[in-house]
Amino acid sequence: MGFKLVRGAYMSTERKLASSLGYQSPIHNNIQQTHSCYNDCASFLLEAITNGSHGVILATHNVQSATLAAKKAQDLGIGNGNQKLEFAQVYGMAEALSFGLRNAGFQVSKYLPFGHVEIVMPYLLRRAEENRGLLSASGLDRVLTGRSVQKAKSCLF
Repeated sequence: MGFKLVRGAYMSTERKLASSLGYQSPIHNNIQQTHSCYNDCASFLLEAITNGSHGVILATHNVQSATLAAKKAQDLGIGNGNQKLEFAQVYGMAEALSFGLRNAGFQVSKYLPFGHVEIVMPYLLRRAEENRGLLSASGLDRVLTGRSVQKAKSCLF
């Protein structure tokens, strides 16, 4: 059995749904609460998988969260290709983070959404909105993303 930990997802939809049902919003009041909750859950899951057969995918574009999780994993003896832990990011986002984690010996996957434009574009716009900090990506991220695009183009032709 495996677990995938994500943050964000459908913030505005969740707020509206909770309000329409008379429930308290499941969305944290501020971004720091979101970071703290994600980091606490990641730590809990990492501890849980050390002694069992379970695995976890930590889906995050947040460098601080990934760094904390990677350190915790190494402290617990998880790393260097261990199949119990995988980090994941959306293809084209946080490329430097993905390469850094991979170079540190962790399994990394890139999520590539595909489908009809009317379905995929709203999804990607939500991801971009939730990750506004990535829109001003570092120079390294821009270079690495450009290289990925060129590599993909060369495979097509």
